[in-house]
Amino acid sequence: MFIAVIPDDSLVCAIFSDQDEAVCSEMLIRIAHHFSDIDMQVMPRRNDRLITRAKDMIHASLNDVLKLDELSRELGMTKYQFIRAFKASTGISPYRFFLNSKLEHAKRIIEQKKDIYSAVADCGFVDLSHLNRHFKRVYGITAMEYLSYIE
Repeated sequence: MFIAVIPDDSLVCAIFSDQDEAVCSEMLIRIAHHFSDIDMQVMPRRNDRLITRAKDMIHASLNDVLKLDELSRELGMTKYQFIRAFKASTGISPYRFFLNSKLEHAKRIIEQKKDIYSAVADCGFVDLSHLNRHFKRVYGITAMEYLSYIE
């Protein structure tokens, strides 16, 4: 099989000029090989340290309401910069992380105390139905069903 040699930087041109699929595949493989040879070790970035700090701050205030303005100001970012950086680092929004952390904390309280209402109060949920709605979305069962399952 004959494969024409086209410079790596012209993959886009080859694709748009309807070059043979084998030619385009070969070019893509060469580009991928090039990037696999690059040392991908990256020093911890400033945003990674900030996101770690943000997670710690969120964990410290699980029984409160998430206040993005205060959190982002504390980290020296605008609210929207913080949301974008957090999502880029974790794959989820700060609110989703906050809510998931509250649910994990509530689950631990239910396991330790065998009391759902302690979880509602300690984690800052409005009421049991609020906890159950979020608990079911994440774990597939309500907090009450979970309690009966672990007893």
